[in-house]
Amino acid sequence: MDTETATEAPAQPLIAGYDAVVCDLDGVVYRGADAVPGSPEALQDLVARGIRVVYATNNASRVPTEVAAQIAGLGAPATASDIVSSAQAGAARLADDLPSGAAVLALGGEGVVEALRDAGLTPVVVGDDEGPGPDEVDAVLQGFGKDLRVRDFERATRLLTTGLPWVATNDDATLPLPWGQSPGNGAYVDLLAAALGRRPHVVGKPHPPLYGLALERLGTTAARTLAVGDRIGTDIVGAEATGLDSAWVLTGVDRPSDLVVSESSPTYVIASLAELLMPYAAPVADAGGWRCGAARVTRNGDDLVIERRGAGGIQLVRAGLAALLDARGEGVPREQLRREAATLDRLVDDSATPTR
Repeated sequence: MDTETATEAPAQPLIAGYDAVVCDLDGVVYRGADAVPGSPEALQDLVARGIRVVYATNNASRVPTEVAAQIAGLGAPATASDIVSSAQAGAARLADDLPSGAAVLALGGEGVVEALRDAGLTPVVVGDDEGPGPDEVDAVLQGFGKDLRVRDFERATRLLTTGLPWVATNDDATLPLPWGQSPGNGAYVDLLAAALGRRPHVVGKPHPPLYGLALERLGTTAARTLAVGDRIGTDIVGAEATGLDSAWVLTGVDRPSDLVVSESSPTYVIASLAELLMPYAAPVADAGGWRCGAARVTRNGDDLVIERRGAGGIQLVRAGLAALLDARGEGVPREQLRREAATLDRLVDDSATPTR
């Protein structure tokens, strides 16, 4: 997390330093079928200010029109051209290496099929017969699909045994569902990798190709583009790998205790998308502790000592994270930092931040 040497918050809103935003979806724009409170309005305001917005998703099973319809239905601005998916990134990778019209096994849902077609390749879908042979397919693009069967993975394995190019849309081990976690595309990638003894080229977050495709779609430079996401291991790590500044938003699943045990340091920590439109007060070192606005935090043994002084929850979280990330850099054991960060987790979960 970047810090400032001055104590005053800048007069300009955070977004003033950027021309475009690459925005994650689940946990940032919506949670399940419902909008994250305030997110549609914030996105409307960003676009009204001339900020370009694209939505980057690792979900390869859905087609862009379906994703855009969900976003627009919640009140946020979105068309199909604003959606950048890992399926599109995978198809673009193969289109760079294969001749136009080359046949590619689409091991996944309709999102994989459409992405290949839009990239000028010929998607081949395994049917109920014996399926395509090695001479009929030039590569395999693997993405999540709810209707995939064991025989589909068997046929893909048979094709890949010959050494065909293999691209995976993403390697997320789990897929969040209303009742909990289900196996994600990464679990099925591992299934094939165990049989093949090799792994695919992965294009989704946290790997750079998806963010790279988003930059192409936006027509902006990395220096003028901000990545926004709620997951440290995908959104923030992916932004760092691509050279993008990042805003970690606390409306999703990850908490301060997840950040302090990672290797990441997001550029900004925000309570909601609405804070992109506000001046950003960064934490500053202050006499053995860290201060953010009216909040001051110091470390005392295994505990964080918090001085609120009327500060809002997000200021306390930023100051506390600055103290813990400073300790991380000094080699304090990660599990100790996780225990100390529990205080900040409670601030988030108890709705101390403005939008939770």
